[in-house]
Amino acid sequence: MSENDGGGTTMQKFELYIKASAIDKETKGSCIFCQQFFMITCLLGENQDDIDFKVFTVQADCPPKNFASGWSKKYPVVMVTSGKSKTGQVLDGAMFDTFEDLELFFESINRDCPELKRKNAPNIAAMQVVENVYKHFNHFIAGQSEKGLLGELKKLNEYLESQDTKFLVDNVLSFSDCHLLPRLQHIRVAGEAFRGFEIPKEFTYVWKYLKNAYEQEAFKSTMPSDQDIVFHYEKKASCPPHKGKQTVKPTLEKFTYTMTVPDIFNGLDNGSSPSAKKSHEEEPAPEQYHEQEHATSESD
Repeated sequence: MSENDGGGTTMQKFELYIKASAIDKETKGSCIFCQQFFMITCLLGENQDDIDFKVFTVQADCPPKNFASGWSKKYPVVMVTSGKSKTGQVLDGAMFDTFEDLELFFESINRDCPELKRKNAPNIAAMQVVENVYKHFNHFIAGQSEKGLLGELKKLNEYLESQDTKFLVDNVLSFSDCHLLPRLQHIRVAGEAFRGFEIPKEFTYVWKYLKNAYEQEAFKSTMPSDQDIVFHYEKKASCPPHKGKQTVKPTLEKFTYTMTVPDIFNGLDNGSSPSAKKSHEEEPAPEQYHEQEHATSESD
């Protein structure tokens, strides 16, 4: 498509920089904020013809030379090649590297996807339900009781039951899903690895939700490996991972991606395709930026 199509639409061209794997320094890392905004980017690209983006992985301790000094290393970075906001503001050369700025940028180029805006009413309601799930998981992984985490998952299950939709606010992924799903994946993988925790099967609607999510390309293709997720928590967890769940960087292991649901939940979601299987192959790395071979551990 040309820079301006027949209707006068300006192409939004930008680069999204996400933190690289702490294991191989090249593939997608375990940063939940990076996956959250990567998902939003993919969903906008799927639904708007005026979105043209590239994704690069970057080591947190070796950012590109064109990054502004003072990058927090906590959030991904967007660098705009060319484009305009909905109000006509020229964005060429702009850089966005805080949560607030990233959110404003994506809202400024969002023309057709109201479900991807945090401040629309359904997302506000959903975020009130899910906003504390990850906080309680961090308490749990650090050694506290699972009671708080189970309470949050129960609240999520009840909310999903009340919605009668595949996802939190609709039958398509929304901003609140992009917030929750990366965190829920960490809960599944790291919770089982360090504390033998599994989401209770009685939370039927949470499992149904995960099954539907694993069939969405925007979630699957942005997901970090199980190994990266486990490594992410090794310094935060109150105990080492269980036997067989890695104790050193698995540099020679093939990456795996947990995308299974218990068999009893297959066929619950009214015509969706069969649940995804767990991959035991390495996935291709996204286009990447890297200069050195070391990355810092992530802090989110």
